[in-house]
Amino acid sequence: MLTIAAPLVLLSLLGADSAPPSLRYDVEPVLTRLGCNSGTCHGTPTGKNGFRLSLRGFDAALDLQTLTRENAGRRISLTEPSQSLLLLKAVAAIPHEGGRRLHVDSPEYRILLAWIAAGCPDDSADRPSLVGLEISPDVAEIAAPRTDQALSVTATFSDGSTTDVTGLTRFSVGEHSPAVVAPSGIVTREQPGEVTVVAEYASRFASSKLLFQESRPEFRWPDLPEQNLIDRQIFARLKRLQIEPSPVCSDAEFVRRVHLDVIGRLPTPDEVRQFLASADSDRRSRLVDQLLDSPEYADWWAMKWTDRLGGNNRFTGKWGALKYHAWIRSAMAENMPEDEFVRTLLTASGANYEYPPASFWRRLRVGGIGAQVDPLQATEEISQLFLGVRIQCARCHNHPGEHWTQNDFYGLAAFFGGVRFKDGPYNNHAYDKENTVYALADAAVIDPRTGKPAAPKFLGQSEPAQNVAPDRRQSLALWLTAKENPWFARNSVNRLWFHVFGRGLADPVDDVRLSNPPSHPEVLDELTAEFLRTNFDRKAVLRLILTSTVYQLSSATTATNVGDDRYASHYPVRLLQAEQLLDAISDATGVPENFPEMPPGLRAVALPDGEYKHPFLEAFGRPARALACECERDPQTNLSQALQLVGGALVNDKVRSANGRAARLAASDQSAEAILAELFLATFGRPPSDAEVNLLAGPIGAAGTERRTAVEDVLWTLLNHREFLFQH
Repeated sequence: MLTIAAPLVLLSLLGADSAPPSLRYDVEPVLTRLGCNSGTCHGTPTGKNGFRLSLRGFDAALDLQTLTRENAGRRISLTEPSQSLLLLKAVAAIPHEGGRRLHVDSPEYRILLAWIAAGCPDDSADRPSLVGLEISPDVAEIAAPRTDQALSVTATFSDGSTTDVTGLTRFSVGEHSPAVVAPSGIVTREQPGEVTVVAEYASRFASSKLLFQESRPEFRWPDLPEQNLIDRQIFARLKRLQIEPSPVCSDAEFVRRVHLDVIGRLPTPDEVRQFLASADSDRRSRLVDQLLDSPEYADWWAMKWTDRLGGNNRFTGKWGALKYHAWIRSAMAENMPEDEFVRTLLTASGANYEYPPASFWRRLRVGGIGAQVDPLQATEEISQLFLGVRIQCARCHNHPGEHWTQNDFYGLAAFFGGVRFKDGPYNNHAYDKENTVYALADAAVIDPRTGKPAAPKFLGQSEPAQNVAPDRRQSLALWLTAKENPWFARNSVNRLWFHVFGRGLADPVDDVRLSNPPSHPEVLDELTAEFLRTNFDRKAVLRLILTSTVYQLSSATTATNVGDDRYASHYPVRLLQAEQLLDAISDATGVPENFPEMPPGLRAVALPDGEYKHPFLEAFGRPARALACECERDPQTNLSQALQLVGGALVNDKVRSANGRAARLAASDQSAEAILAELFLATFGRPPSDAEVNLLAGPIGAAGTERRTAVEDVLWTLLNHREFLFQH
């Protein structure tokens, strides 16, 4: 069994002649390690049983006051330190809702006891401060039969000294991790795979990436072509993990898949026939280029952006929603570079009907007369949308799982304090009212800790921003979209991957943090570099993804990748999105959906307003476009969806329409086999197999009333089959 030596910091602090333990670097880490100041215990904003600590020890001064002065100091006994309430409850000598957290012979107990015995001193002003944290090993591969890896953590202080703080570190792993980590820092494999262990000490974080390998002597790598950087990096990782990828998908699978992923609709039967008949060795990449340059590409990707940018008439006004969507679609059609697109949104001023990008700010609007942007909501949403960073926690306290502080949060919020609204020029009623967006110079955002205006500060920088423009958004937009920004381009690339594969390289895509590392960091790095090299050209990145062998792998699994949903060893099966599915049903049946008050022939993916009500779309999780989070679109299946498909009027009316595909085919002089081929191409994107023809051709028979019923029944069956309902 692996063991770990007592950390040097404990040995040095517990000697008879040594200095008392440090509040910030010994006591607070002990409370964090034990979970006392966690969000589920005394670190919650309201505390527990009248006792509140700062979350993970981010405010040591407040904790000192709470421990020594609150409730007349009854939690601490300076005359009899061992009788302090803090210790008695922790060792369960008296009832404690949190149970036993300490043993009297533990190093943590001795630290707390020594600090109390010393008079609970605060740290002196000249005490060296923590400047760095390192974990060892930071990367390692552990081959079977070995199952354990010991980690050690070293703190570096401002005087250049280093100390082993493993015994004061809080270790954690993510959900569904293939390994567990003990408080001692020993990581134990539960199954083969990759794990990231996060070490937290005194509000600093470090991470270790460990790969636990299985012994598979029979493992053989299949012969798969490496088309580009994506294949090279992902196949290299799969080899290390000894995961056999699926084979390359068929042409029929590819033509359906790429149409759905790039333009959001099924290929027509003629498009499938033409592709399957082609002898061009480069036909797949040619099809990718064709789809990326199609008008339908703009509809599909405009939908994705409008979802996240607040395209809802409750925020924008009714005319505003139409014009906002039209502007976003135009930007997608022109392939406006991502940095220009985002800068235009962030700096938008003027009347939002006349200048649609100004609608971006209306979801962030608060107040009536003299309304303004909520700078705190703007900080949360803009960071999440364009950087992939959820900084919400730092609004009230330092982030418990990252290095973001309240100073970071309010420094970013200071850029939005001056954004204001005035009504008009167009006014009709509450849902059809135009707003004019403008910015005041140097409007303050108050930092609640100091009661003073927060200085504008770019995220991740220690000092306030210099030479800030009168409209502070201008300076923020330039910083945020700069090629040097460490988050913007990576977030954009990660979202593109998410929209193609259904999960990001880092997932959730808008929650990038140390404890949520990407599955393939090298791929994310190289795609980001390509995005920057092409000046933020999203089509260039999509082309790389779509022409890779990784994208073209089958969704059918192998013996070793059947449980993989992280490493892109096969194409992920997922339910068609609401708009995709409605359009697919309309295309397959040959009966377009009629959207009242919308232009004839409009497809569901091109609906401009998230407030538009449609029972089928709502049942399948279409978002209201009220949140910045990708999680607003619900991918889960439910009973109402089954009712819509099996017994709903929409599907049945389209299948049985006199003007639909089924009626037209039944009335034709085509053979049963030809009719089946048309139905399969229109739904599954492939010809039927011999077994399927033998099963279904008989009931269709010759022309007549019964033939139409039989064709309708076959079409209804195909529409309710998982091969139609799912992307694969």
